[in-house]
Amino acid sequence: MSAETFFLIEPRDPLIARDGRPAALGAFVSLPFPPPGMLAGAARTRMASIDGSFACAEGDLDRLLEIPVHGPLLGELAEGSDEVASWLAPAPRDAVLFGEADLALLRRLAPRALPGGGQVGGFRGRGVLEDLSLAGFADAEPDEKPLSHPPAFWRWERFAHWLGAPADSNGPLQDGELIETATLGLGRIQREPRSHLALEPGERVGMDGFLFETDGLRFLAAVPGAGKLAVRRLALGLRTPGGQIGERSLALTTELAPLGGERRLARWRPATGAPWPTLPPEIRARVIAERRARIVLLTPGEFSAGSLPGWSGGPLPGLLGEVAKVAVTVRAACVPRAEVVSGWDLRLGQAKPSRRLAPAGSVYWVELGETGDAGAWCDALWPQPVSDPERARLDGYGLAAIGVWEEGS
Repeated sequence: MSAETFFLIEPRDPLIARDGRPAALGAFVSLPFPPPGMLAGAARTRMASIDGSFACAEGDLDRLLEIPVHGPLLGELAEGSDEVASWLAPAPRDAVLFGEADLALLRRLAPRALPGGGQVGGFRGRGVLEDLSLAGFADAEPDEKPLSHPPAFWRWERFAHWLGAPADSNGPLQDGELIETATLGLGRIQREPRSHLALEPGERVGMDGFLFETDGLRFLAAVPGAGKLAVRRLALGLRTPGGQIGERSLALTTELAPLGGERRLARWRPATGAPWPTLPPEIRARVIAERRARIVLLTPGEFSAGSLPGWSGGPLPGLLGEVAKVAVTVRAACVPRAEVVSGWDLRLGQAKPSRRLAPAGSVYWVELGETGDAGAWCDALWPQPVSDPERARLDGYGLAAIGVWEEGS
């Protein structure tokens, strides 16, 4: 396998990641964020293209689909530059904000002892799960409701502090800390609706009654306190080693190429600036010492039991050697309502089966077995996909980050 390549994809026009509603309704509506499979398919198409045209023989498609593509991570670009100023992670679901939109109280969800006689169940295909705990607050929650629109993406340095890495001036983010929400990160990706009119082929005149709308994602973020016209550019980051088919090497190149619905254009180029996030050594040391961790999904994950990974109680899939000796057992989970994705299979000419995914930001509290090298496990996992099916892992579903399981939780 060749060295990994880190690439940026910056949509030039509002990006449409279709949400599955039929075109007959007269609108193409985008999902809130593009799913990994969309980026993986687009990246493999670009790698296999020659002079802009897809050039991969039918017999080579299986090898093309075996090329791993991991992402997307959201990146914020530096002002007046194409370099990444900061990566962003989906908001972790074990963090709950209460209070005002500008200044909020940060509360942490963590595993708590079940009340007498309590049991956890309800996962698809499983009965009562006596070894799972509920996730709750250490003490009574505030009287007010949680923020209705908290930041959807956290800047990586704040996200790392929440995982357990110390800040430069003080410790990690703490349960019960007052936070200026603007310092955490960004809200949802902005949407931009557009109205369109179908044209008569070759005539350049409108067709009566053929109106349709698109609702795409505009990858721009407002700068807090700087006025409506001050924006920062956003881009999608991915990682891939490329591949080889016969004598032909496949790799991403700098180009302007389509991405998503309506074949809207995006700039593809190598990622420069802030490096791809790495595992903080303080977190690695604590996981080794305590043999327990939090796994936080950076991209939606696909699991055989719906919300619960099928590998619970055994090694993570896709790991080899000493790392495969580390048994990983889920003790608690914080997973919101499932995301449903499908897509179109160009090879078969039909829709792909719908899949229910654990959303990005989902948190799993896990314990590591007594055998195996916990340090090697951390190094192998960060950040790698932890989905059950191999196909999902190759497409980047379930990309994981590691945090500490806080004392007293």
